[in-house]
Amino acid sequence: MMKRLTVAVTVCGCLAACARGDAPARGLAGAPVLLAVDGRSNAQVTLASDGDRVAAAWVGSADAGADVFAAVSEDGGRHFGAPVRVNDRAGDASANGEQPPRIVIRDRAVAVVWVSKREGVAGIRTAQSSDGGRTFAPSRTISPEGVTGARGWESADIAEDGTVHAAWLDGRHAQHAQPSPAPAAHVHGGGAMRQDIVHAMWRGSDPVVETPVADDVCFCCKTGVVARGADVFVVWRHLFPGGMRDIAIARSRDGGRTFGAPVRVSVDNWKIDACPDDGPSLAVERDGAVRVAWPTLLQDTASPHMAIFQAVSRDGGATFSPRSRVDASGTGASHPRLVVSAAGVPTVVWDEPSAQGRQIMVRHGDDPAAALTSGASASYPAAVASRDGLVVAWAEQASGRSVVRVDASR
Repeated sequence: MMKRLTVAVTVCGCLAACARGDAPARGLAGAPVLLAVDGRSNAQVTLASDGDRVAAAWVGSADAGADVFAAVSEDGGRHFGAPVRVNDRAGDASANGEQPPRIVIRDRAVAVVWVSKREGVAGIRTAQSSDGGRTFAPSRTISPEGVTGARGWESADIAEDGTVHAAWLDGRHAQHAQPSPAPAAHVHGGGAMRQDIVHAMWRGSDPVVETPVADDVCFCCKTGVVARGADVFVVWRHLFPGGMRDIAIARSRDGGRTFGAPVRVSVDNWKIDACPDDGPSLAVERDGAVRVAWPTLLQDTASPHMAIFQAVSRDGGATFSPRSRVDASGTGASHPRLVVSAAGVPTVVWDEPSAQGRQIMVRHGDDPAAALTSGASASYPAAVASRDGLVVAWAEQASGRSVVRVDASR
């Protein structure tokens, strides 16, 4: 078992909450919690919740390498226990903003999924805790051993029976000995840059069951997976004919054993021969509605820029409503995270430019968008719903290093 680190989790001074158009940000606790391991750059945070229990996972980087850390709150994100190193092999983590470690929690079970590069081979690894995140068992690889190619941009969820579901982009079928058939380095239309999306599931120490979801998908964008009863939904950025990089979703009706054909969420027709590095987010509402939020290039303006949209399906992901705009930025919004509150209100958080750097924005339902941060450069938010509020985490620069802050609203 991993030993707990003697690192304090402190509460920092309040970040001013300012809203666009002077509308007040809703229900901020006012004193974000700091999650940071001394001597490390702390970033790439994700969150998970089960009632009032909120779990955070992030990467702490130093010259010696990068490790995954986790901390758990028992009071809806207002206070956290000391960080615990998740990976049993030091320096085993590889992460960036679009592929952070993913954490899931149900009752006392906590699992973390991350990208590892051992001996230069990319793999998806996991470690599990049965005591609420106080200690973690030795990690194991859930992607097949010995496969080649890039691998990452993982997502995870945990079902009611404790089965962990994960999805990731996988380059095992790329033709590494052949050049890309197109001059652009990231055309991704097969060949050397091919990526597929796969799903895997396991429970405890049981063998991993892996299932293909779709072939020839877009590179470098985060994925999403949600398990609800017998349904498992996976969302990603797909490569459609003509080089269009739009969002797709696939549904499994048998608990993740097989998946139906990809469904295009919105015909955005974003054509770019490069990595967008900005993927979708997925949530299933209490009535079974499937909601997706994603970034895409807004091209019908004098100055094209990134914008965030959402759409909802009320037939199990077979069809989606026309897209609706989430943000109001004229300079570019990125990195959305979607969550549905305990009251059933869909909420999207994202980052966008401000005078001081990037800031974290939030929009509850049809309310105006509001800023959660000001005066510091904040990016790559994560969000979950606790029993009675919203919990948002992000990375920001403080005293020359990156730290993670968590804000719990009521």
